[in-house]
Amino acid sequence: MAHGAYSKRRVSATRRSNSKPLGIAKKPKPKPKPSVSLKNQIRSLERMLRKNLPPEVRDAQEQKLEALKKQQEIHTRLAAERKIFLRDRKIKFFERRKIERRIRRLEKLHRASSSSSSAAQPYPDQLSALKKDLQYVMYFPKNEKYVPLFTGGDDSEIVDRRNGLRKQIEDRLVAAAASGKDLEETGSEDDGLLDLSDDDFFLAGSSSDEADADDEWTDKSAREQASSASGKGVSGMSSDEKNQISARALMPPPRPSNMKLSRFWVFFWP
Repeated sequence: MAHGAYSKRRVSATRRSNSKPLGIAKKPKPKPKPSVSLKNQIRSLERMLRKNLPPEVRDAQEQKLEALKKQQEIHTRLAAERKIFLRDRKIKFFERRKIERRIRRLEKLHRASSSSSSAAQPYPDQLSALKKDLQYVMYFPKNEKYVPLFTGGDDSEIVDRRNGLRKQIEDRLVAAAASGKDLEETGSEDDGLLDLSDDDFFLAGSSSDEADADDEWTDKSAREQASSASGKGVSGMSSDEKNQISARALMPPPRPSNMKLSRFWVFFWP
């Protein structure tokens, strides 16, 4: 009897679980209608205008067709600019990083040379040339295929093309300054989104000047004074003290002690 009652309870429980919940059933959401593309809208209007229409209707449809064609031209231009941007942004990013690093390095060398001697150095001319290169990358036309600065230097066609683009960018900067407006930058600054390991400039390694180009310039006199003071202190030592210092420097580091296990020791008294 007990087993039979248990089976009945199990059957009733499964029936209750399989029963539909009470309440109002939710209606399925209607699917959004697919939007008609501009191309299809223009085609449908052109087919409509082939028919005999009243003058008022024809004028309205022609105005609508003209507005759609202008909108299509804008979309086509934006799509072409985006395609060019996605294709050239990596090259522009690497070239901008190179130019900015070289500018910082030359500024550091220029400050060091001006503080040490008053002789004229060629750094200002190099800085102005690098700043022009930076303007070339930053304000390159969006609708033009990018012409790199660090490749194709011996090709006369590429050089002429690059010089023409430089002149075009300078004219645009002058016109923007005259009108009081800022020219839109087109150079890529996607730090962190691009892998620097693909570029030879970062793979080849850098000299001490390149590695310290991002650091602030420090006073050399303070470092020289510190080095001279340390040299005087070492020269005042005896030979035995110098040998002890060198032997202490060659000694291996001390190993960690096992004092942590002392709290687990157990002493047994006889």
